[in-house]
Amino acid sequence: MEIKNSSILIAIILVIALPATTMVVAYMLTKNPALRPLARTLNDEAIYRGEAVAVEIVAHIRWTTGRQKSFTQRELSNVVQRAFRAHGVTARVVYETVNSTDPVTITYQVGRNTIGPSRINKAGDTVNNAVAVYRMYQMTTPVRR
Repeated sequence: MEIKNSSILIAIILVIALPATTMVVAYMLTKNPALRPLARTLNDEAIYRGEAVAVEIVAHIRWTTGRQKSFTQRELSNVVQRAFRAHGVTARVVYETVNSTDPVTITYQVGRNTIGPSRINKAGDTVNNAVAVYRMYQMTTPVRR
């Protein structure tokens, strides 16, 4: 009797879990948001098909290793993120480490727009530009959920 109950329990678990697991694996392989279970939106599909642009502010920092700096990557990330939070916007920080004696530079990517590169000591001057571009995208892009 125990084996029969165990078999039924395993069958029930497989029937419930197999479809979602299959969809997660399909999404991981294809990156098609239409295959992502329980989190699909129309905007995700439009971005996947190239009909819409994913809009976020990405700060690309070119971190040079051959020059002495008075700050760490973590400190710089915090400063950049605080600068954008002061405008009510979030930014993602991405580092590219380069073996060079050039100064550290930052480039902001907002949708299809690129602002920079600019030296890190002038990065604050271009935050307002990045926020303005981000807000223009927000005004022209309908939010679909």
